[in-house]
Amino acid sequence: MHSWTGEPRANKGLIYVLGTYPLLTTTFIDREIRTLRGWGVSVQVVAVRRPPADVPLSGDQQELQRDVRYLLPVRWVDLILGHLYFLLRRPRRLARTFAFLITRPHPSLWARVKTILHFGEGVYAAYLVRDLSFRELHAHFADRAATIALVASRLLGTPYSLSIHAARDIFVDPVLLKEKVVQARHVVTCTAHNKSHVASIVGRNGGDAITHVRHGLDLSAFPIGKDRSSGPPVILSVGQLKPRKGLAQLVRACAMLRDRGYRFRCKIVGRGPQYAQLETLIGGLALADTVDLCGALRHEDVVREYRRATVFVLPCVQTGDGDVDGIPNVLAEAMALQVPVVSTGLPAIRELVSDGVNGLLVPPDDAASLADAIARLLDRPDLRTRLGEEGRRRVLETFQLEPNVRTFASTLWPEWFARQDTAARA
Repeated sequence: MHSWTGEPRANKGLIYVLGTYPLLTTTFIDREIRTLRGWGVSVQVVAVRRPPADVPLSGDQQELQRDVRYLLPVRWVDLILGHLYFLLRRPRRLARTFAFLITRPHPSLWARVKTILHFGEGVYAAYLVRDLSFRELHAHFADRAATIALVASRLLGTPYSLSIHAARDIFVDPVLLKEKVVQARHVVTCTAHNKSHVASIVGRNGGDAITHVRHGLDLSAFPIGKDRSSGPPVILSVGQLKPRKGLAQLVRACAMLRDRGYRFRCKIVGRGPQYAQLETLIGGLALADTVDLCGALRHEDVVREYRRATVFVLPCVQTGDGDVDGIPNVLAEAMALQVPVVSTGLPAIRELVSDGVNGLLVPPDDAASLADAIARLLDRPDLRTRLGEEGRRRVLETFQLEPNVRTFASTLWPEWFARQDTAARA
């Protein structure tokens, strides 16, 4: 058992590199940044794009956004000056970095074109931060952010590290994944399943530099308690409206439950490309009075929905092209609030939910089994209570914010942070 001792050993700084930031789906990065800053680490965020104007950011996210440096829309004078700066001062590094990237295998011509564009953004990012005092660049996601960080790292002679999350950039459309991992000083990923998958692609040259560290939840933001309602039970789901979330199966399960005589409301919170498809499915099954597509909500509003929910359901699937979730943060959030959860037995989800112990798991793409599991919870308040309590216990054991960010920080920057074995002193 380890305890945290002391502040960072020096006034160190990090440059966090991200794609679009902040977003409703990246609140775990928000928590990580705030925690590191609270420990005295200077974290400057460089992001490619601002979030769309209609994304309902929380008050905390609006505050974080104020000091983000954005690459787009581009300032053409700075972009040209940046390329001239490195062309004149570090021409060999510039040429070698471009050659390194463009000569690596790419899955398509378009992927190669995007790498060239991201190379230009990496040069631009390096120019914007060249005079800042920082120790390392850290990229979140193995997509364009990692390419930009790799380029800036080489041009500035500064190491970069990488956080890999479950996304298309490792399961469906990996571009330069091996190069990004091998070039990074160290890599962390949020699930054991991700680690195994990436290590199998990278092989011996980089697999040993990958560490599995879970995200953390600030449990003070998830106080136990229900908002009482006199209406029918509420089935809640939260997530991007994408095929890998399996929400079409949830809608079909709702139709089965209605046909069995159950009265309930189902609320699906989120936005995404499947909205029209789900809306059509709801209409075709005559569920317009039962299933609501609520759109995107601010984080604090999502918490209110958890507190009103009877059951939380997220029936994730692996799509035909391989797209699959890791451990959805919304599952951990619902469990933190003692809402009983139903999900599917995908590998990463089993790292959080144990069937019959702290939630219920069903096979992916099986609406009938999903309906049966939801019905069990609607029928048995005692089972809901037990699974909710065990879910909260599981999150307390493995997803608390400070211990997990401590592990993350001391894994990546052990010379900044000290860990002591309290058991040895006891």
